[in-house]
Formats: sequence, structure tokens, C-alpha cells
Amino acid sequence: MGLEEYIAEIAKSHGWNVELRRKHGSRIQDLILQRGGLILVVQVKDLSSPAGPRAITQTKKDFDEYIKHLLEEKLGVTVVPILISNNISERARKRALSYGIRHYSPKDLEKILK
Repeated sequence: MGLEEYIAEIAKSHGWNVELRRKHGSRIQDLILQRGGLILVVQVKDLSSPAGPRAITQTKKDFDEYIKHLLEEKLGVTVVPILISNNISERARKRALSYGIRHYSPKDLEKILK
């Protein structure tokens, strides 16, 4: 039994609803645990070495994708993160693209909002 399955069994034994390796949106989350009004989006990593920055980024992306799934598919709401600034560095542009953040100048946003 892998670590994900082990955690799933523990959660089930304590009354949690468990989704194991399910795709929500464009990503597969390791575990979604729900009990009452609380949902835990769980990323499981190899315990033989310390988790690094990539594990944090992956956890954040899984969380964001699950929230997007809940809002869009369950509630029918679309939420779009937007950065407003006159300019953006190339490095910031790439990171924004990877996070799904849109960048607009104040004038561009004004045109969009009309």
C-alpha cells in the first residue's frame, strides 16, 4: 500500500470523504479529503527526502486548480486573476502565464471593461 492509500484509509476511518488521485480541471490531485464544510487538497511526496520548492509549487497549483473546479463546475462562476501595471518584466510575464494570471495596463483594462 502506498502512502496516498494509507492516508486515504486513515481519513476514511475518521469519517472523511476521500477522492484518491482524481482529476479536477487540468490537474490530478493526490487526495481530496472532505468532512462537513472543510476540504483538504493533499499533495503526497516521497518521505525519504525533504520536500523542496517544486513540491510547494505543485501543491499550490493543485489547490488553485481544485478551487477553480469548484467555482466553475459546481457553482458556475469564473474567477480570473489579473495584474494591473504599466509594464511587466519578461520573467514576471512567464510566471504570470504559468499561474494563469493575466496582465493588463490600466488603459487595456478600461477597454475590456467597456
